Amino acid sequence: MYIVQFKVTLSGGERFQRFSSICELGAGCGGLAGIASAIVSGGLADVVLTDIGPVLPWLRRNVRENLTAKELQRVRVEQHAWGTPVTNLKAPFDCILCADVVYEKACVKPLVQSLLALSHRKTVIFLANERRAPEVRNEFMRHLDNYFQWKEVPKAELDADYLKEAIEVFEMRPKKRKVPIEMQIDTPDDYNPDDQEYHPLSSGVGNEADPYDRDLWNDLLRDLSLDPANKKQQS
Repeated sequence: MYIVQFKVTLSGGERFQRFSSICELGAGCGGLAGIASAIVSGGLADVVLTDIGPVLPWLRRNVRENLTAKELQRVRVEQHAWGTPVTNLKAPFDCILCADVVYEKACVKPLVQSLLALSHRKTVIFLANERRAPEVRNEFMRHLDNYFQWKEVPKAELDADYLKEAIEVFEMRPKKRKVPIEMQIDTPDDYNPDDQEYHPLSSGVGNEADPYDRDLWNDLLRDLSLDPANKKQQS
């Protein structure tokens, strides 16, 4: 929501219209930032929304129902798990969007690996997040300092109606032209981005899965509601 509110301001909207390719990481079921990007760009930018597993049917459905035929021509929904090969995403992108993606310490490095792999030298990344556990934020800030030039978007550029004190929006750019060795993503020799083993749900915005599959939805909600510590105990 905070990225969207920044985007539709005069300065934010004009900037986004200059991007020819935009990717949203962790788009979730709604894909609000990616959908707003397609609308703000007037259907002139290639937009890719990404997430994993069970959320994709709902994400595709939401994309189909909220964009015009013209906008849909340049929008894709793709499966991507952070820290895995990005071949199917057709990187790099001019702009990358992330909303509420820093929630577990173990997720920080894979997230940053994907951000770097999807970027070119002039890529602009907007990441909005709510401050949570100090150790999680500290890990994220360490990676932010190590691999990006960054600044916090001033609160004045965000919509006051939606603003919360704990919300931070960062504008980031990769520090280096090439991805540092320690942050490179290993690609298996037999990796095939079209292989069902890697991407069990196909790309596009078609009806390849039932978004009203109650069992699938319940499993997803159950997994998302688990405390990280309990997840480790159950694994």
